[in-house]
Amino acid sequence: MNSRFTVPLLLLFTLALFGCQEAEYTYAMGNIERDRISLSAPSSEQIVTVMVSEGEVVEKGDVLLQLEDRSVNALVAQREAELIQAKAALSMLTAGTRPEQLSAALAALDATQAASTEAELKYQRYSKLYQSNVIGKADLDATKANRDSTKAKAQQSYDQWLELKNGAREEDIQQASARVQGAQAALLWQRKMLEDLTIRAPVDGIIDTLPWHEGDRVVSGTQLVSLLSAALPYARVYLPANALTKVKAGETIEVFVDGVEDSLQGRIRNIRSQPAYTPFYALNERDRARLMYLTDIELFEADALPTGLAVEVRIP
Repeated sequence: MNSRFTVPLLLLFTLALFGCQEAEYTYAMGNIERDRISLSAPSSEQIVTVMVSEGEVVEKGDVLLQLEDRSVNALVAQREAELIQAKAALSMLTAGTRPEQLSAALAALDATQAASTEAELKYQRYSKLYQSNVIGKADLDATKANRDSTKAKAQQSYDQWLELKNGAREEDIQQASARVQGAQAALLWQRKMLEDLTIRAPVDGIIDTLPWHEGDRVVSGTQLVSLLSAALPYARVYLPANALTKVKAGETIEVFVDGVEDSLQGRIRNIRSQPAYTPFYALNERDRARLMYLTDIELFEADALPTGLAVEVRIP
């Protein structure tokens, strides 16, 4: 063979071989990610203190921000007073009647019964006098009305004495107990609202974004802090549709990271069941092959890798 054709043929063979080797892999691209935790304002209040800055490393339980708590403190005091009042009412019902109250009610009963007896005797005397035509009908009627009135008062005094003697009804005690439980629940909820005004780190991590400053007034639900978890990072890649049959959750796979010479070992945590882009039913067979599925891969020994670093996964 002529030597002038040897080099081009070798070049073509090498390119073809390289192309075949490249075609053996399916590539999934993505980034290093960490769990992002958003902390929001529990109520509409003013920011009193900001105790951290962006990029600062924090531990679980560290105070990050403090919101104004005067109004919530006042509500806590109100709920405490309501609980004291409800407990006092329940205690009064369960303790029963004091001896002094019972003695006073018994004395009032004796007095009304004596008055009723006197009124009855007077009516009987007037009735005889009326029959003898000594007094008129009006005097008899007045005496009868007085008798009936004192008799009713005597019955009322007896009922009041009996109520004090028997004590509170079980239904009244149950209602008072329910009011105590309601006051306790309201106080617990209000104390939780007060506690939530102190924004603390729920996990170890790094402050990613801190858009607000001391003195700012925020509304309920506003994001105050974005925190990146200090837990192990993971790779989030876009897996092509034609690779879905080649890998599955739980498998170990190699991950190549920009700037890192050796590949890293990772385990596929999960593969989304729905594509990240256009719904598959809107595409033809050729276009469906271009669909991407978000896939999370847990990385081993990757603590030092920064969030956002580009990664690549090669699937045979």
